[in-house]
Amino acid sequence: MVIVIDSYAESEVKSTTGKIAGFDFGLKTFLTCSEVILIESPQFLKQFLNAIKRANRSHSKKLKGSNNRERARKNLVRKQEDVSNRRCDWFWKLAHKLTDKFDILCFETLNLKGMQCLWGSNISDLAFREFLQILEWVAKKKGKQVVYIEQWYPSSKTCFNCGQILEDLDLSVREWRCPSCQSINGRDQNAAKNIQAVGASTVGLGDVRRAMPAIAV
Repeated sequence: MVIVIDSYAESEVKSTTGKIAGFDFGLKTFLTCSEVILIESPQFLKQFLNAIKRANRSHSKKLKGSNNRERARKNLVRKQEDVSNRRCDWFWKLAHKLTDKFDILCFETLNLKGMQCLWGSNISDLAFREFLQILEWVAKKKGKQVVYIEQWYPSSKTCFNCGQILEDLDLSVREWRCPSCQSINGRDQNAAKNIQAVGASTVGLGDVRRAMPAIAV
């Protein structure tokens, strides 16, 4: 399914909740919210992958040009469409849920090439861009706002409590202690809070403290 969103001028946000939130995309956890909300990824393709593989094998075994092959092809297409429709339905429901809860929703600009290198074919199943297109459409209709921050901002490596930046943070590290203030930071939750803070600053609702590199020890 392709969703086309017309460009539009930014309008004043309708304040119905008075809340702004930051969100960090993930693999197992689809979204981590700055308000300590975790939205698990349904991974619809993964759920139905075996059924799709069986349908694909059945199709490949049928004689080319036969009625059986055509029926098998249609069955395979239905399986694939079912995955797409389930994912799309979940995206729409989630977009309405989030825009009902928050007036301003902040995200990092997606680096899909980088994500593809890290997560491979899982990116197709997660379909982050498709979700954001739907979210933007719903937000526009409700007078809410979706804000994007620079994709290279070190949201995961910056301590939300004091602003220190780690020189390096391996992807396997899900929790780390700040060398400056000694606070314990959950990787995704910390990133979501930083995205919220930068997003708020972007729309003039707050100031983000200037981050400083962590001191080597």
